[in-house]
Amino acid sequence: MDVIENSGGGEMEENKIISGESLSVEKFKNTSREFGIMPFWFWNGQMDYKEMEYQLKEYYDKGIPGIFIHARFGIKNYMPYLSDEWFDRVKFTVKKAKEIGLQVWVYDEYNWPSGTAGQQVMAVDPELTERYLELVEMDIPGQFFTFLEGTDSRYVDMEQSEPVYACAILEEDLKNGVPKFIDLMPNLCFDKVIAWEAPKGPWKLFYFIERKASWYIDTLNEDSTKKFLELTHERYKKAMDNDFTGNIKGFYTDEPAMHYFEVGKDNYVIPWSKKIFELFKKDHGYDLKPHLPKLYYDLGGDTAQVRYDFWSTLTRQYEKAYFEQIKNWCHENGVIFTGHLLFEEWLRKHARASGNLFNYLKHLDVTGVDHLYPRIGTREMPDEHVALKVASSAAHQFGSTRLLCESLGGSYWDVTMERMKWIADWEYVLGVNLFNPHGFHYSIEGERKRDWPPSQFYHHTWWRHYGVFNDYIKRLSYMLSGGRHVAKIAVLYPINSIWTNYMPQSHTLIGDTIEADFNYLTDTLLRLHMDFDYIDEDVLKDAQVKDGNISICDESYSLLILPPVTHIKESTLDIMEKLYADGGCILADALLPHGCVEGEANGFTDRIKALFGVDPVLEQQRFVERLQDKYTIKANANDRNGKALFIEGPGLNANKPMELLDQAIRQCIQPDIEIDDPEIFYLHRVKDDKDFYFIVNPVEQGSDVSITIHAKGIPEIWDMETGDVSAMNCYKIEGDSIQFKLYMQPYGSALVSLAPYKGEVHAEHSDLVITSIDENKVQGYGRIKNDAHLVMVKDGQKKSITVPASDPLNPIEFGRTWEFAADGYNALLIDQWKVAVDKDNDGFNKGYGKGTFDDNNWMDFKMGAWEMQLPVEWDSKNYPVNLWYRTYFDVEQVPENINLLIDGFKGETYDIFINGRRVDGKPVRSWLDAEIGEIDIKDYLKEGKNTIAVRLLVSGKTDGILDLLKITGDFTLKSIEGGYAIGQTVSSISTGDWAEQGYPYFSGTGQYAQNIFIDESYIGNVLKLEIDCGTDLAELYVNDKRVGLRPWHPYEFDITPYVQAGWNKISLKVTNTLINVLEGVKKPSGIFDARIVPYNSYEVTL
Repeated sequence: MDVIENSGGGEMEENKIISGESLSVEKFKNTSREFGIMPFWFWNGQMDYKEMEYQLKEYYDKGIPGIFIHARFGIKNYMPYLSDEWFDRVKFTVKKAKEIGLQVWVYDEYNWPSGTAGQQVMAVDPELTERYLELVEMDIPGQFFTFLEGTDSRYVDMEQSEPVYACAILEEDLKNGVPKFIDLMPNLCFDKVIAWEAPKGPWKLFYFIERKASWYIDTLNEDSTKKFLELTHERYKKAMDNDFTGNIKGFYTDEPAMHYFEVGKDNYVIPWSKKIFELFKKDHGYDLKPHLPKLYYDLGGDTAQVRYDFWSTLTRQYEKAYFEQIKNWCHENGVIFTGHLLFEEWLRKHARASGNLFNYLKHLDVTGVDHLYPRIGTREMPDEHVALKVASSAAHQFGSTRLLCESLGGSYWDVTMERMKWIADWEYVLGVNLFNPHGFHYSIEGERKRDWPPSQFYHHTWWRHYGVFNDYIKRLSYMLSGGRHVAKIAVLYPINSIWTNYMPQSHTLIGDTIEADFNYLTDTLLRLHMDFDYIDEDVLKDAQVKDGNISICDESYSLLILPPVTHIKESTLDIMEKLYADGGCILADALLPHGCVEGEANGFTDRIKALFGVDPVLEQQRFVERLQDKYTIKANANDRNGKALFIEGPGLNANKPMELLDQAIRQCIQPDIEIDDPEIFYLHRVKDDKDFYFIVNPVEQGSDVSITIHAKGIPEIWDMETGDVSAMNCYKIEGDSIQFKLYMQPYGSALVSLAPYKGEVHAEHSDLVITSIDENKVQGYGRIKNDAHLVMVKDGQKKSITVPASDPLNPIEFGRTWEFAADGYNALLIDQWKVAVDKDNDGFNKGYGKGTFDDNNWMDFKMGAWEMQLPVEWDSKNYPVNLWYRTYFDVEQVPENINLLIDGFKGETYDIFINGRRVDGKPVRSWLDAEIGEIDIKDYLKEGKNTIAVRLLVSGKTDGILDLLKITGDFTLKSIEGGYAIGQTVSSISTGDWAEQGYPYFSGTGQYAQNIFIDESYIGNVLKLEIDCGTDLAELYVNDKRVGLRPWHPYEFDITPYVQAGWNKISLKVTNTLINVLEGVKKPSGIFDARIVPYNSYEVTL
């Protein structure tokens, strides 16, 4: 049980959100709520108490265990962040959540990244503002007098900076890596001026300056985090009357970094703080200042050591200043600490933004990671894998039972449950087991719908069915939490070699090779089905080596893989030597370490040479000189079967020799599992002494895969959708291995376990789908034209059986015409306006609101910020000002139910006129959103051309009508020249895209019905209804009985028990996404094809 001491010194009660739960079939079927998703609840609106209670109850209704309160864009329009009004709502949320049965957690920042308390830290104390060091270079021809002012940007950008150090070097010496510098600091004068009479050159002048990035804190300064805790966490504590027990469970920190200035690009900038020189000298015993150029240029000698020392000092200080302080505060106050880091995907950015990620992840009670966008790791984007594997490795090695992943941010408004499952499956197969959706918006009115969409909350068309997705995640999280991860391979995390080869302004050959090969190894090991963890050198130092294995926490690795590395610690070499001597294996790629950055350096290269039989210095020289173009596996071995292999060559990523890597690894270990499709990924865990294999197909093509597990037992399928557990009927036992086949659906997944084999009757091969086997018979079905072949095993004896084929019946095709009704409102969207600026506030008297007004000379606008669409600049002195918007639409027949949504009317006040009449009445809460209002406009419309005019008082350049104008109701749209006309609803629709049949902007559920005749000859066979509805959600009723719901592939229903001979009523409901109505995207939706496929039933006597 994971426990954290509370402020009173006692232990908190077990919380399954962090601890996991023991294995049972019953718990799998009826999984504890705590394993459900844990979303961000975006507080971005007026936070009305009644609406908040409604939304909390919606969370509970869908099986969600709790929420993270998260301040977002929009909240400041209603209340200051961390104000009394804010905490009134926090207390309300805690109280209602207790009553309802939800856990409350806190995201510790306004928007992101964490650390500033909504910019209050820097406002209170500007000295806590982030600092960075920038190198400013000048080319000095010499002999030449230089007068470099560090005050402005006339010649080079030196504004708002403080001098740190200045020196000069001959360009020839710089090119040759000769560190002969002239110290120019004695020449500093007039506060910030370097005055220097340069001798004959040419020269490079280096001026190192300190600057501030005003919007973030100095996370290397412990006082910054102290102030952050004071302004944020302590206020929550006060709001909870100094007792979090039963109130707030934990705090989430998001994307902090030790450096946040232009971190996404290469430049002459590195992290800095006020006391770096002091900290550096304390850590390493020498002055950093004269060595600063070595952080930017290769200057021979101790360059690598200086770089390592610099980045290690920053890493330790950042860890101490930020993560240790927050962890200690959380533990002292009995709450859980979780969150994730910045730039988790790329080694080069690890160095720049954070240093060493493992140093910080070890302080989280629940390890966390981030994954954005609707994409996953691929051969082309292996870095996406890296982020997940760093985090899961840390969780395994530091004992975090759960691994949280912030997911789905930026997954677009067309997100389907299949897309959500696809992303979740990939995250989970890499070790995640706590799903943290980003995010659930309190409101999506106006520009808030563009705050990292989508909102996956009550707004969504499929929200009523969200519990289906949550149940899937809940079962998967339960099964993959607790127990232990199984992997035989550890891959060295090469951050120390990244540091020693790092230059912030440009890439290097060796640095790029390290990262490229590290990424290639990551992706390829997954495709070879050889699971692994990364291992940091400090973690490795504390490992135990026994019986040829490296043991850390619950992990045991028998093969250590080194990506290309140039420098390691002596402690790492110690472990490598012990592992080799004890019968374990080491595999190195392209570059061997030749430098020791910590420990005894004397004799280091000789020890590497003795271990691998290869000279590491010579290998690097040959690599840099591009003398390696072929791959050779060089191997050392000892009498205990220890092996040290080196793949000599240009680096694995250069030519991607997958088979060679597979060959090298198989000299060292036998994989747990073998799968014949490299697109398939797997995860092996042991839970309560039972082996589980989570198998995932992350691509859109289905696949018949053959699987061999090198263990005894018979395969069972644990169905995450239904909670059912069933033994497979068809498998082959080969010695101590089990072989079987699975059809992996597009974006499909399967959870397989091994149960003890007790001599059960089973099939080794079958051309039929077997539904049941007992001692006497086999039952199954299939569509076969040729005789089926079965190989049965009974009492240890094999028997081949031929099953005569029955001619398969023809599929039953549906008619092209369906009864149809829209469950939800159709929409007409308008994005074309005529706009005038009413400086004199006389627009009403001039008739701007009248339907007959001539606006031909007005400006043409689209939705969006008004001032940004002006042809000339606007004087801000003229705010506030009235704008008039006018547009037109056609109505063929006025519907009984038609409304105008008030969405994105950003301004102080507005009036709406339809056909010259002012629209009276206050908007009410719409069907779409808590703060998108709707107004009934039926009585204002007429048949023919209709005019809408809007007067909007704006007070800023980003005001205006920011969204598509939405007219919603019960109608269809009929194509006319230039757009659509509103017409009466239809009662039937054809197979195909409903967007082309009057519903181009409809987001909701289309209800289809059709009567279909089933002949008597079909009854008694297996009947499956197959539907093509894209990747939307389908729900089926047959003869008014619910058959089921398909939120993802396969879009197939077994209707055998629901049909009868004769006429049958088939009702299908298809639910699409919000992108049609919110973005005006005519995404194809509906039933594109449907048919009933009969499968002949077979029974075979044994």
